[in-house]
Amino acid sequence: MKTNLSRFRPLIAVLAAVVALAATAATAAPAVTVQLDRADIALGDSAQLTLSVSGSSADDISPPVVPGLEFAAVGQSSQYQIINGVSSSTTSITYAVTPQHAGTFTIPALSRGSQPLVLHVLPGNGGGSAAAGNSSGASSLPPPATSGLSAGETHTTQDGAAFARLLLPKHELYVGETVPVEIQVGLRPGLVAQLDGLPTLNGDSFTLNKLSDKPEQTQEMVGDTPYTVLTWHSVLAAVKPGEFPLIVETPLTVQMRTAPHRAQMPEGMIGDSMLNDPFFQSFFGGGTTEKQITVASDPDALTVLALPAAGRPAGFSGAVGKFEVSSELSAARSDAGDPLTLRLKVTGTGDFDRVNSPMLGAVNGWKTYQPSAKFAPAESAGYRGEKDFEQAVIPMQPGRQTVPALAFSFFNPDTRRYEIEKTTPLSVEVAPAPAGSLATTAAAAASATPASEPPRDGLRPDRVETGNTVATLHPLYFQPWFVGTQSALVLGFAGGLVCLRRRERRAQDADGARRREASGAIGHCLAEMEAASAAGDPLHFFQSGRAALQQKLATRWHVAPASITIAEIDARLNGDSAEIRRIFALADQAAYSGQHLTTADFQQWKETIRDQLKDTEAL
Repeated sequence: MKTNLSRFRPLIAVLAAVVALAATAATAAPAVTVQLDRADIALGDSAQLTLSVSGSSADDISPPVVPGLEFAAVGQSSQYQIINGVSSSTTSITYAVTPQHAGTFTIPALSRGSQPLVLHVLPGNGGGSAAAGNSSGASSLPPPATSGLSAGETHTTQDGAAFARLLLPKHELYVGETVPVEIQVGLRPGLVAQLDGLPTLNGDSFTLNKLSDKPEQTQEMVGDTPYTVLTWHSVLAAVKPGEFPLIVETPLTVQMRTAPHRAQMPEGMIGDSMLNDPFFQSFFGGGTTEKQITVASDPDALTVLALPAAGRPAGFSGAVGKFEVSSELSAARSDAGDPLTLRLKVTGTGDFDRVNSPMLGAVNGWKTYQPSAKFAPAESAGYRGEKDFEQAVIPMQPGRQTVPALAFSFFNPDTRRYEIEKTTPLSVEVAPAPAGSLATTAAAAASATPASEPPRDGLRPDRVETGNTVATLHPLYFQPWFVGTQSALVLGFAGGLVCLRRRERRAQDADGARRREASGAIGHCLAEMEAASAAGDPLHFFQSGRAALQQKLATRWHVAPASITIAEIDARLNGDSAEIRRIFALADQAAYSGQHLTTADFQQWKETIRDQLKDTEAL
């Protein structure tokens, strides 16, 4: 009998500890702690109320009853600890508090010594929704419309930790067209540990302006679950035609709960149901671990159309959008030879990287210089703004001089046609240059003519007539001067034939000089490309590669290198040169995509660009 009692001593000790714990919990009055995450919300939003009770189970916790407020449980947690032999347990339940109308609501105190909470509900549309839905697995709820942008249903990850949305104004674009977009990533508090990077787009068919490191933060209910929503505002641009599924992806670190080591007690023993309870078992080894995942939005089907070749203006530089132009001179009066500043302003919406203008070309009475450009965005995404072109011009003649109208052409995706905007001609009163100025000296030198001798009036002086004489009796064809004259004629004729043949050869190869000049420019571009590769600079690398291809194609097509754009390549090659188009697109997007290339990537792209330079010989 003594042996049987010693066998049950461990169990008796455990039962004694459980009885002591129950007695302590029974004698201690439960303490209730109430927390409200916000005191002011808009009608349509939800606040979070957390009730924490010490020494009680979840079955003993119930939300307060406040007319006009709806309480929905969205989360529960429990904590058990023993300090210096004294055990305690705390159970917390989080409720989503959704108001039914605007006003001020008072949540009463739930324990002695606590203070009531006040919630102010402002009228207006909030950013969330309290509509009930399926909150497990794949919760879905149509997102609110924002500034004309729209997206499909919101689908969370399988564990409900996060979701991603891409909001677009339309689903049909033209190559080079830009549209404002919003990227939203919803994070469930307590499940998502951190954001591991900025959202990115799949594939290389679109470009996205650089995203901010500090997105907007709002609260939103998806089903009955609250989420913290991060919102980025950006601009999306299409770089090639076709049908594409567009997806935005974001890397996250989430917290995954691990299963505890369950110490099962034999059934039928005293206290077996309590010792096998999950809450009691979590004391013996339950916890969490972190896991990296990628949350992606639902695929959005986009159609990208090529720019039409019909009706394309000669000066079209690839600008797509809606623009207006105006021009001005820095002064209405000037002196001949004094410089003025001609300004052209292009305002509107679209991709301003493609907005270019040659400004004022060769005009009689004016001397012009290369223009400069500066872009000022009207909002953070860079979709709206103003691009200013400035050019130094010098009037060379006095009088009333006129600067002709400047033209700017672009493709309007709304009207689906090319449009040309023209400025108003500008007039300026030009006074003669002051005496002694550089302009006066140059004008005098240009107009100066050599003085002629005055004519002599009167008769010619008398002269002596000596008759016909000869210096020698040798025949004419034996005279040295005659032989020299004939030899000079023969040499001159031969020299003329040589010059004529050379001129004919130059006429047969009229573009030889342009080829040599382009070859030198291409060599310079390749050298800059090598330097950018060594420095790890993708922006200057792709821009130098594009410049080399522009020089090569311009020589073949007898056009200016700056006029070679993706639209020009599509029009001439009918989409047969995908690699050239991709190099041009990477040069456009490298300025704001922040992409990084490895040494192997640089080497591969160098070989691709050199291959394309060789292939253009056959274009």
